[in-house]
Amino acid sequence: MTGKPFRPARARRRLAASKRRARGATALEFALILPFFILVVTMILELSFVFVVQEMLDNAARDAARQLRIGNLSGSSYASSLTTVICNDLTFSKFTLVPSCASNIQLYVAAAASGSPAGYGFTTLKTAAVSGQTMAQTQATVSANYDVLLQIGYSYPWMLPGLKLVTGNAMLISTIAFQTEPY
Repeated sequence: MTGKPFRPARARRRLAASKRRARGATALEFALILPFFILVVTMILELSFVFVVQEMLDNAARDAARQLRIGNLSGSSYASSLTTVICNDLTFSKFTLVPSCASNIQLYVAAAASGSPAGYGFTTLKTAAVSGQTMAQTQATVSANYDVLLQIGYSYPWMLPGLKLVTGNAMLISTIAFQTEPY
């Protein structure tokens, strides 16, 4: 047998040095990947909150529309009662994802007499105009057999503005159209 003799101590040192280099490379890779991983996780959480708030707005709009539809809220002075109904739906166990609900919720109610054929009033109704993070707000007079368009808007503030990836707010709007009952 020719060549260098096998020396176990030298082989162990080379193996240990190789493992140290691998650990250093792993730590470097982890340090490079970690910020992107944290960014992706926080973006997933942020979008999850947006979907939750949008679903809560949809449920609040549905419940508020029912109050208008059956005549519990009617006439022209129902705005504060409607806001209370909506804010109660957006709050559970004294916790809300819509802080200062009464001042941050934007309401738009358009209504027209149903006419003939039924539902004809919808042809004259327009949705709320939105400019930036502000929705046109109005509360039309509502009475029996009216076609009604209800919109609830909320300017959702991004929770991670420090990342500078997303600036401003997201305008979330829930819309429901219905006809009031002949109460």
